[in-house]
Amino acid sequence: MAPINRLSRDASVTSIEEKKEFILANEFTLANRLAYKILHKHPLSIWMIVIPIVFVYYFYALNRYKASKKDFVSNFIRSRENILDKAVGFTEDGQKPDYEALAEKENIPDFANGAYKEWARALFEHFQKLLHTDGDSYADLVRGKYENRGQYLKVLDHLNKVESKFYKALRKDLQDSVEDAGGIIKAMENSLGPIRREEADGIFE
Repeated sequence: MAPINRLSRDASVTSIEEKKEFILANEFTLANRLAYKILHKHPLSIWMIVIPIVFVYYFYALNRYKASKKDFVSNFIRSRENILDKAVGFTEDGQKPDYEALAEKENIPDFANGAYKEWARALFEHFQKLLHTDGDSYADLVRGKYENRGQYLKVLDHLNKVESKFYKALRKDLQDSVEDAGGIIKAMENSLGPIRREEADGIFE
């Protein structure tokens, strides 16, 4: 597969880097919204304030939530940023992604390797299309590539499908070794679709 409408390196570096930042910022937004749905923050009520030991517990729980959320977002973004970097490299230099090397870098277990590659390839292709579209924001890139909400939702639905397949491949191994991993992965599967549909609604409102 050849790079689409590849521009000269000197003419494209800044523009491609800006588009990369638009895409990465959107992925961070997705990660934060997903974390908010999965990790539960405890509401602060008046009786917590008047009972010191409960107040202390509240701040302990809140800080634990913040740390968990930060870790979740960081880990969620890492794979996406690695794939986005490959899309940028292919756009600038025609360097094809090595999905096997990506899987090794992410320490993907052998039994989930195929599902990971399928998801990584779909995300790479989506990122590459956006990188070859003009726009001053992520929404501009999406509207420039996809004519309407239905076209964009079709792409998002495919991404949800292959990502869910990857998570399901991981679930059995993780839920045997990591506390509540199965529940967290299931919540991710259930939450990604509605979040992405809301994103599409906002872009094509």
